[in-house]
Amino acid sequence: MKILAIGDFHGKFPKKLEREIKKADVVLSIGDFGGSKKLLKLVFKHLYKGWWNVVEKKKVREYILEDYNSGKKIIKTLNNVGTPVYIVHGNWDFEGRKKERTGGVKLVNYSHLMKKMKNMNYLRKRIVDIKGMTVYAFGGYVIPDVVLTKKGGYTEIKIKRFKKEYAKLKKQLFSKSRKNIDILLAHYPPYGHFDVVKYKGENPRNGQHVGFKPYTQYIKKYKPKLFLCGHMHEYQGKKKLGKTIIVSIGSAEQGKAAIIEFDEKRKKINKIKFLK
Repeated sequence: MKILAIGDFHGKFPKKLEREIKKADVVLSIGDFGGSKKLLKLVFKHLYKGWWNVVEKKKVREYILEDYNSGKKIIKTLNNVGTPVYIVHGNWDFEGRKKERTGGVKLVNYSHLMKKMKNMNYLRKRIVDIKGMTVYAFGGYVIPDVVLTKKGGYTEIKIKRFKKEYAKLKKQLFSKSRKNIDILLAHYPPYGHFDVVKYKGENPRNGQHVGFKPYTQYIKKYKPKLFLCGHMHEYQGKKKLGKTIIVSIGSAEQGKAAIIEFDEKRKKINKIKFLK
């Protein structure tokens, strides 16, 4: 079986990736469909204050809708290609109604839009069988360990909130504890692998690890054959952690993705190729 692993579109969908999707048997996506460069700069600049508090309401709505609509366009294009697509959302997707992401603008979640689309399959924190492969679809926003300390730059009140959410996410991850997982489909990388921020621009997280430590712990304990992630546009490649191959698929925005040849009968990865 030929799998195309793709994500981090951020509003761009290079034609060469559309062609590769047509050749694949199945697409696994790690999310992050929309994008707005103006908004991204504001988020990094006002990471601790909340960007929507320092921008006039008219501009907040303008930037959010630019971002949201670019993601809708990507989702529609993916659906129209015709290959079945299985998705976990990323940290940048419009899933949930947190002000950190929506600026208070009321929007329909991407997952609801996908329900009406023939080839789009939204997965949230569950184990599913996909064409003979056992896939643990977790994905979504997770809490980097750095924000649990004063080094993260947040107030004690926020750190307390993050610790509570971190514990909840870890419990959710380990609630499905199985040793026969073929692929763990995430968005964030595991701690210590493809997770040091090397952003070319203003980013208060530069030089910090932003991977999710419970992912690393899960890999060591349950040994999925393959761990797919993205989020960090700085990286593309593969590493081995025990018996698990960790693949950072690269950013679709930059024309990158990963092609994986998987033998679903023998439960074996035959080949991994990167589109650059």
